[in-house]
Amino acid sequence: MTIIRAIISGLLVLFAAYAMVLNWSIVAVSISNCRKGVDKHLSMISGMSLIIAAIAYPLYPFGTKWWIVAIPILDPGTWMLLIGLPWAIAHGAFKSKPDNLDDGGAE
Repeated sequence: MTIIRAIISGLLVLFAAYAMVLNWSIVAVSISNCRKGVDKHLSMISGMSLIIAAIAYPLYPFGTKWWIVAIPILDPGTWMLLIGLPWAIAHGAFKSKPDNLDDGGAE
């Protein structure tokens, strides 16, 4: 049973690390696009590594588990979820725009 738990938790940790690598590649591509003058939005997988690592943490059958916690901490998608989302809400990034955008006052 310990071997099965180790295999499952190992696969989950690998998947969380894969999500982290994808998020860092999105950061690299976004920086590259910004330098080239390309205005293209790329979105991260926010919180995916956090959820997967939270599932893998109790499954891991061996002693030290601190390295599992390091994956979501190093993931920029987790930063966007925990820091960026509250900042965007506080600064009104999700407010709806008015429907009548300068219609000249005609009704």
